[in-house]
Amino acid sequence: MAQHLHLILTGGTIDSIFDGARDMVVVNDASTIAAYINDVVRPHFSLSQEVVTFRDSREITDNVRAEIVSSVEKSKHPHILITHGTYTMAETGRYLQKHLKDSNKIVVLTGSMLPLKGFSPTDAPFNLGFAIGSLFLLKPGVYLSMNGRIFGAHEAVKNIDAGRFEVRR
Repeated sequence: MAQHLHLILTGGTIDSIFDGARDMVVVNDASTIAAYINDVVRPHFSLSQEVVTFRDSREITDNVRAEIVSSVEKSKHPHILITHGTYTMAETGRYLQKHLKDSNKIVVLTGSMLPLKGFSPTDAPFNLGFAIGSLFLLKPGVYLSMNGRIFGAHEAVKNIDAGRFEVRR
């Protein structure tokens, strides 16, 4: 059976653009991630995508997290990649771990410190590739993939000073 990846988009820096008029990164109103995966990665799996929201992760509420849970549970595919802003990614991971009822899904959340498009260098391509590669090797559960490491949803925390994710102490 051919592998399939279901992509759930929530916004965040990974799917943002630089707005020169405001001199800041803003969440995009359309995703570039699926096109990047199809055009650049040229994967050996099929891909579907679903947009839950496009927002800064500091604006992700438990109501939005409940929508993400619903999207994961409704998906007929076991391999789910969620792109998410890094500020509250760990919180969303723990929420999913607590509320998901389907124990056969493999869910990986990833994001980046710089947008996928319009910045070079950026950690976005590496984080996407590492997350996707890991997704097809992991056992069912909820994980975060950042900085070349897979974290259990319960153990990850963003260290803002270090600019990376670490194991929560």
